[in-house]
Amino acid sequence: MKTVKIDDKLSSGGQPAVEDLAGLKAKGVGTIINLRRPGEQNQPLDPVAWGEAVKAAGLAYVHIPVDPKNLDPAQADAVAKAIEAAGGACYVHCAAGGRATTHALLARAKTAGHSADEVLAKSHEVGAPITDEGFKAFVRTVAGDGRKS
Repeated sequence: MKTVKIDDKLSSGGQPAVEDLAGLKAKGVGTIINLRRPGEQNQPLDPVAWGEAVKAAGLAYVHIPVDPKNLDPAQADAVAKAIEAAGGACYVHCAAGGRATTHALLARAKTAGHSADEVLAKSHEVGAPITDEGFKAFVRTVAGDGRKS
């Protein structure tokens, strides 16, 4: 499982396996935020069963389904609020990591007031450049010139 470290309290990446949960917990992660939609291909467990597995591993679970072909700023806000409400380290995931890393970076940008250009630069810095044009447009829509919330 490839993990992208955004900062000391936030990481993102692809779908972890059930056996990866103990390792995430050992690294200090307390909350798993799942951006996968019900019915996505190659999902080891549906979001409800995945939530049960996450909770059985002693972690908190938040499910915010995000359609990568229909990105919504309200979902970016929901992810940012979930990260803030967690009060500790979070792992945000989707299938491969693109949605998750984009949303994790946007969450941090919202609280810091970073612009879209800063979010895109940070994506390169953390080793997960946002290259998809749709995701870049979404970052520009959500972060714009930077605004602290």
